Amino acid sequence: MMNDNFYRSSGAARAIRGISQALPEVEYCFAGCKNDGSVEDVSWVADGKFERFDLKSRSPILVVRELIRFKRWFALQRCDLVHCHHRRLSVLLQLARVPVLYTGHLAFQPAAWFRWLHPRRMTAVSHSVAMNILETTGREVLRCIDNPTQFPTDLPQIDVSKGRNRAVCIARLEPIKGHTHLLAAWKLLRDRGHGYELDLVGEGSLRSQLEAQVEKDGLQKMVRFHGFTDDVSSFIARSLFAVLVSEVEGQPLAALEAAAMGRPTLLTAVPGSIDILPPDAKLRNGIEYGNIKALADALEEWFQRPEDVVKEGERFFRFLRASSDSSAIAWKYKEVYQKILAGYA
Repeated sequence: MMNDNFYRSSGAARAIRGISQALPEVEYCFAGCKNDGSVEDVSWVADGKFERFDLKSRSPILVVRELIRFKRWFALQRCDLVHCHHRRLSVLLQLARVPVLYTGHLAFQPAAWFRWLHPRRMTAVSHSVAMNILETTGREVLRCIDNPTQFPTDLPQIDVSKGRNRAVCIARLEPIKGHTHLLAAWKLLRDRGHGYELDLVGEGSLRSQLEAQVEKDGLQKMVRFHGFTDDVSSFIARSLFAVLVSEVEGQPLAALEAAAMGRPTLLTAVPGSIDILPPDAKLRNGIEYGNIKALADALEEWFQRPEDVVKEGERFFRFLRASSDSSAIAWKYKEVYQKILAGYA
């Protein structure tokens, strides 16, 4: 498995961990690039199975040297295939004649270099990402395989009396996640006389700016920052629903985790997020990114209809449970690996 980094808040890194742990019969080694200062988590990787390669260097000479070193390490570890979760790295590996499977996690703007140099073998985490790959490369993916999330067998029972006035947003505090719009919508709710509470779970470069926005708008009693946590379940458990207002997504793990606990997620109408909306959804959803009034109106509706929100959570649970099952996803990847190694893909 390869990614540019194993940032503990990265959805791709968390997916890598979930896939590898669900396939214990496959011996995985892990590779990343030079640490960029983000807090990484490789505590779950077995000793001697992780190595770094400076493949994102601006020096072409250094990149070539690192590719040679990677190929030696790859052979020494007796690996058969690189499952890469970063598109530029996957292109470099293919140019170096390393067998590679690329998994797309985001919908990207067209890029000439990727159109002409894209990997031969690709999968995608959602239909939107698969369509984006087809549009930007002209090649269909081998398969759409969701991000792994462990769902319980039975639908969780929700006590509406607990957390009926609270929502949770689990996301990196970065511009792409739209927190400034979410806080602006929360101010509109406050101005309408509502005292709904919001838990912001996550870390990132915008925390100081967002805290300043909360203070400026007088939302300190309504909005709380909780930083990074490995276990988001306690925050979901005390919330009526989740909210994620990203500008770009592939398939949001936070929304899958909320669905596994019977909570729906209020989402923006962007590729990746729209894929996880149940076809029988009843409540307003798929809000235009950046439309603060529409977001506030939807939030107000959800809070004022808690019983309907619980039913919406049931729809999310039933719609996403089978496709997100960790063992089923692992089996799908194993099948793709076998097809590639057998020469059928």
